[in-house]
Amino acid sequence: MELGWKMEILSDSNHTNVAEFILVGFTAVRQAPQLIGVTFLITYLLTLLGNLFILYVIQKEEKLQTPMYIIICNLALSDIIYSTVISPKLIQSYLLDLNAIQFHVCFIQMYFLHFAGSVDSFMMLVMALDRYVSICFPLRYPALITNKNAQILCIVAWMLGAISPLPPVSFAAILPYCGPNKINHLYCEHRLVARLACTDTTFNMFLAFIIACIVLIVPFLIILLSYLKIIITVLKIATSEGRKKAFYTCSTQLIVISIFFIPRLFVYIASIIGVYMPDVARASLGIMYCLLPPLANPVIYSFRTKEIKQFIFKSFKMKAVVPRENTMGTTCA
Repeated sequence: MELGWKMEILSDSNHTNVAEFILVGFTAVRQAPQLIGVTFLITYLLTLLGNLFILYVIQKEEKLQTPMYIIICNLALSDIIYSTVISPKLIQSYLLDLNAIQFHVCFIQMYFLHFAGSVDSFMMLVMALDRYVSICFPLRYPALITNKNAQILCIVAWMLGAISPLPPVSFAAILPYCGPNKINHLYCEHRLVARLACTDTTFNMFLAFIIACIVLIVPFLIILLSYLKIIITVLKIATSEGRKKAFYTCSTQLIVISIFFIPRLFVYIASIIGVYMPDVARASLGIMYCLLPPLANPVIYSFRTKEIKQFIFKSFKMKAVVPRENTMGTTCA
C-alpha cells in the first residue's frame, strides 16, 4: 500500500503541463523586429557562404591537404551546424513573430546547440595541440601529426561532442514542467530551461557544471598552457624572421580561440559566482558567442592564411583574364 502511494506521488511529480516554451529574446528592442530578423538572416547566409567557401577551397587545393587544414575543415563544418541550430528559429521569431517553440523541439535544439559548441571547443584544443607540436617539436611534427592522426583527433572531437550533452539534456527533458514557460533568451539553453522545472534541479545544475568543466574549462586551460609554451619557444628562436613567421601562424588561431572562449567564460563564471546580468545583456552575449565565431572564422582564415589568400587571388586573376581573351577572340573573328 505504501509502495503504491509512493509510485503515485512519483507519477504526479513527473507530469509536464507545458506543451511549448516562449523565447522572450530582446524584450527592450521589440520596436523593430523585422530589422533584427533581417540582420540574423544576412548573418546566417554570410556564415553559410563563408564556411562552405573554406570547405570548397580545402577540398579543391591539393596542397591544403595537411593536418592543419583538415582541422580547419572540421571546424568549418561544426560552425555550419552551430549556426543552423540557432539562426532559423531566430529569423522566424523576428521576421514572422513566432516566438513559441514546441517542448520536444526545444530539447532537440538544446542538444545540438551544446553538441556543436562542444565539438568547437574540442576542435580548438586539437588546433592548439597541432601548433604546439609544430613549433615546440618541429622535427617530430611530420611523424606525430600526420593527416591520418589529425583525422583521428577530429573524429574523437566529434564523438566527445556528441556524448557530452546527452546526460544534462536527457535529465532536463524528463523534469516536470508545470509552471512558467518563458525562456529569457533567444534559444533553449540548458540552465535557463531547467530553471523552469517545478522541482528541485540541484542535481541537474551540478551535472551541467561538471560537463561544462570538461567541455569548456579543461580544454581552455590546456590551450592556455600550450600557447604559453609556444610563446616561450618562439622567443628563443634566433632569427627575427623565424619569430615573426611563428607568431603570425599562431596569431590567427589565437584570434579564433579568443572569440570562441572569452565571451563564454565570462557568462559562465558570472553565472557561477552569482553576478547579476540583465536579460538583454545575457541574450546579447549569447548571440555573440554563438553566431560571431562561425561568421568570423572564415574571414579570419581567408585574410590571414597565405594559401587561402593565394587561392582567392588566383581565382580573381583567372576570372579577369578569361573575359579579356574571349573579347580578343571575338574581335579577331
